[in-house]
Amino acid sequence: MEVKEKSKKRELIKTIAIIFLAVLLVLTFFSQTIMNYSLPEVSTQMVTSGTINAKIRGSGTIAANESYEVMLEQTREIRSVCVKVGDKVEVGDLLFVLGDVESEELKAAQEALERARISYQEQVLNNSKSYAEDNQRIKELREDLQKAIAERDANYVTDEEVSFAKGDLAAMEANKRSTDFTVTELEALQTENDEYKEAQEEVTALKSTVDSLTKEIEGYESQLSDLGGSEADYNALNTARQNLNEAQAKWNNDFDANSTAYDNLIKEIINQYPGSGASSAKNITAAQFNQQSSYIDRYFAGLTEETEGPDQKEWNRVYDLLAADMSAIETAEKAYNQAAASFSQAESSATNNRDAIQRKMNDARANLSAAQSNLRAAQQRLDSASSANTQLKEQINTWKAVQREQEAAIGELKTKLEELETKQKAYKDAAATVDAKQRELESSMTGDGIDKQLDNLALQTLNMEIEKQQELVDKYKKDSVDAEIHAQVSGVISAINVSAGKKNDPSQALATIDVVDRGYIIKIPVTNDQAKQVKVGDTAEVTNYYWGNDITATLESIAADPSNAGQGKLLVFRITGDIDSGTNISLSIGQRSANFDSIVPKSAIREDANGKFVLVVTSKSTPLGNRYTATRADVQVLAEDDTSAAVSGLSSNDYVITTSSKPLDAGSQVRMVENP
Repeated sequence: MEVKEKSKKRELIKTIAIIFLAVLLVLTFFSQTIMNYSLPEVSTQMVTSGTINAKIRGSGTIAANESYEVMLEQTREIRSVCVKVGDKVEVGDLLFVLGDVESEELKAAQEALERARISYQEQVLNNSKSYAEDNQRIKELREDLQKAIAERDANYVTDEEVSFAKGDLAAMEANKRSTDFTVTELEALQTENDEYKEAQEEVTALKSTVDSLTKEIEGYESQLSDLGGSEADYNALNTARQNLNEAQAKWNNDFDANSTAYDNLIKEIINQYPGSGASSAKNITAAQFNQQSSYIDRYFAGLTEETEGPDQKEWNRVYDLLAADMSAIETAEKAYNQAAASFSQAESSATNNRDAIQRKMNDARANLSAAQSNLRAAQQRLDSASSANTQLKEQINTWKAVQREQEAAIGELKTKLEELETKQKAYKDAAATVDAKQRELESSMTGDGIDKQLDNLALQTLNMEIEKQQELVDKYKKDSVDAEIHAQVSGVISAINVSAGKKNDPSQALATIDVVDRGYIIKIPVTNDQAKQVKVGDTAEVTNYYWGNDITATLESIAADPSNAGQGKLLVFRITGDIDSGTNISLSIGQRSANFDSIVPKSAIREDANGKFVLVVTSKSTPLGNRYTATRADVQVLAEDDTSAAVSGLSSNDYVITTSSKPLDAGSQVRMVENP
């Protein structure tokens, strides 16, 4: 009994172990399968060898081959900036208007010079007092010197005042030039208003056509009157014709004025009576009008107070008006036909000619009616265009008023400048007189006495101080410039580094002028190996410039790259065509073909902060199958074309990842689309 129980226990343990192992195997299999389907799916391509006809690609910023920097070596106030970036300038064009003519250093030196001169003059006058009582000549010279000093001081005008006056005048003249340009542009717009000109020409032509047709009709009427027939019959015919024309004209005018309402009425009739043959044509015949009138009458007869709204009342009014017009046409037409028959009976020999003339006259009337309608439409277009032209005229008148104000201001500023310059000249003349009188007075006071020698020694000391300060002033003035800065070269303004109302920095250029006549260049950095594949004179393709005419890039030189010494070169291209400095473009230049051991698709190459790399698939065998891992391999691109790249750092049997269903990192497990 115990043996059987032990046997049953062993069987149970064995069964449990088998079940456990089976469950473990199933779970292992499904976990492996689930993990495989959760991995990124990748496509790979084997590294190959072959030939690449590579291209060097690069981008850079267009720069002028030669630029001119407008420098100002002293600190000055910028009163006005007369140009903007992108402006074309010629030699002599006004660029900037400066404020105060004196730098701080020059002002200080001038003040020190003036103080030295005053001290000198005071010393001369003081020295002369002791001689004035004994020497009448010295007394007279002293009085003359005092008068000359008073005359000089009365006309004292600083260079700064003259500079401000010149700056104000130059700024106003610059504003006047801008206003003149605006007026010229507006007048050109007024002259070039194509819509107004075309409408005006059309109106003139149609008026001429209307006048011509009117005269033609009058001529036909005159011919008809000369063909014969009784005067009474002719008058009756003419009256009937006029009545018919007036009735037809009234129909035309009423139809034109109410065409929209009549159109809507006809649409309603057609909706209710599809077979009515209703039409809203302007040239409908009396018979057609009468045919559709029965349907219109039926429509209005069927209206009730509930269904007759404002539209129906308007339609009824228009219909009654046009029905009355058509009835008048019928009556006039019958009267005209009767008169024509009577007149025809009265004349026998002129019948054929009369009919021909009548047809021509009818055609002329139809043409006249069409021309008059076209004339009304053209007049409306002319009135609309004239409104825009009127706005231009108002703007022109406004700017011309500004012109007149600026001209008056320029006249006043010129007068003020002339007055200041006159006073400045008088000041300089008086200062020269003061110097002359000083020297004459000094000469008169010269003597052998000890007092005189001491006085002369004091004057010499002061005179040396004056000479020293004068040399300093002359130095600063030599380095100074006038109130206006003009262009020294022709070109295009590429940079402006100052603004009106502020002072400049002497170490920084006021503006930069690109000398466009010298052309433009662009510099592309490349490796030493790439530089060996091209030669001077090669032409590059511009791949991303679409805003101007065709431009060309020609390799002008191959220079060392200072930012990558020993490892790289700079390809310098000369750029020609419609392009501006500062534009960023990309270039592509072909190299000579070469054989390479490792070539991969360009889609396989990736790049991060550490450089360029590819992800290589590595495999590892496991009891449950192969495991594939994306492994990073750093590479250097040796050459490339539009689809492939030659690289270093790979073996010929490596497989690189080209596409992935999910973002990948180095070390990630992947699932292959198809095994390598």
